[in-house]
Amino acid sequence: MTDTLRARLTDAVRRQGGWSTLYLDLSGDRENPEGLAESRRRSALDRLRAAGADEATLRALDGALGEPTGLPSPFTRYLIAREGAVVVDEPIPGPAAGPETLDVGELPSVAPLIRAGVDEFAYLVVQVTRDGGDIAVHRTGAFFPELETTLTGRTDTLHKAASGGWSQQNHHEHVEELWKQTQGELSAEVDRLVQEVRPRLVVVAGDVRARGLLLDALGERSRALAVELKKDTRSDGADAAVLSAFVAEQVAAVEQRDRHDAVDLLRTRLGRERPAATRGLAAVVEALRQAQADTVFVDVGALADERLLALGDVPWLAAEPGDAGTAPVIGEVGALDAVVRAALLTDARILLAPAGELGAPAAALLRWPADQPAPV
Repeated sequence: MTDTLRARLTDAVRRQGGWSTLYLDLSGDRENPEGLAESRRRSALDRLRAAGADEATLRALDGALGEPTGLPSPFTRYLIAREGAVVVDEPIPGPAAGPETLDVGELPSVAPLIRAGVDEFAYLVVQVTRDGGDIAVHRTGAFFPELETTLTGRTDTLHKAASGGWSQQNHHEHVEELWKQTQGELSAEVDRLVQEVRPRLVVVAGDVRARGLLLDALGERSRALAVELKKDTRSDGADAAVLSAFVAEQVAAVEQRDRHDAVDLLRTRLGRERPAATRGLAAVVEALRQAQADTVFVDVGALADERLLALGDVPWLAAEPGDAGTAPVIGEVGALDAVVRAALLTDARILLAPAGELGAPAAALLRWPADQPAPV
C-alpha cells in the first residue's frame, strides 16, 4: 500500500515532455448520462489533439475515459498521461472544485488536484456484528477502499436456546465468551492495520454490544484513533447513507483540525525572534529552493495570476532565469503548479488556507530557522 497518489504525482513531475492533463466533470447528472459523458469525452480529446497531444496518448486517455466507473454522481476525473500511457487516473468525489483543465505541455498540471487534496491520508471503517465484522482501508479522495477484509467467528451456539443440560446462565456466559473472542480477533486485525497503514481515523459501527467489545479490546494506539457511530449499520433495513455521512463528517473534522493546528503553529513561529516560518510567495519560493519548507500553505485563488519558472533539476523552481543556476529551464508555468511541484519533489506537506489567515498568498513552516544555514 505504498503506491499513493502523492508518490505517483511526485514521480510524474520529475519527468518532462509530452504530458496531457485532463480535469473534467464527467458526472452523469442529466437525462442521457451515457450520451453526456460520450459528448464531453469526445470534446475533451479533440481539444487535447488541437493542443498537440500525440495520438498514442489520446488513445490511452480515450480508453480510460470510456471504461465504466460505477461511481455515483457527481464526480470529477483527473488524468495525466504521456507516451501512450495513463500515469494517474483519479476519480474525485463531488462536483469540480475549479475550472476544467485540458492542457498539453512539458509538465503535467497538478494545480487542479490540489483542490481535492494531494496529501491524502488513510482511515479504517470497521463494521461489526456479534459473529464477526468487516474492515475497510480507505484513503481520502478515493471512492473505493484499497483493502477489505472480513472476519467470521464461531456461530455454532450464538443463537441456540439453553438446552442439553446447560443452565440459562452458563449458556449466556458461553455466548458472551464467543462474542469476546470474535471481537478480540477482529481487534487484533485492526491493531495490525493501524500499525501497517498508519491511519488518522478508525470509524467503528455496527451491533451495539459488538461495538463495545471491540472498543474494549483495541490496543492503545487504535483506541485513540477510534470514533464510534452509535447506530447498528449492519441490521436489516439500515441506511448505508448514515455511515457514509458520518465517515465524511469525521474525515472533514480531521482535515480541519490539521489545517487549524498548522496555521496556529505558523502564527506562533512567525511571532518569534528567529522564526522557523515564512510568508509571501517570494519567501516560500526561496524556502522550496533550499528544500527548507516542511509545510507549504497556498491560497489557490490568490496565486491564480502569478507565474514562475519550472526547472528540470534542483532547485526545481525560480522567479527569474538568472536564478536557475545550472538547472535547465523547462518553461514558465502557473505559480500554483510550480510551488506544488517543488513541494512534492522536496517532500513538503501541502495545505490550502485563505490568504486572510496566512497574511499572504503563500506561507511555509520551515525545517530550520530562516536566518540559519542548512544543517549538514
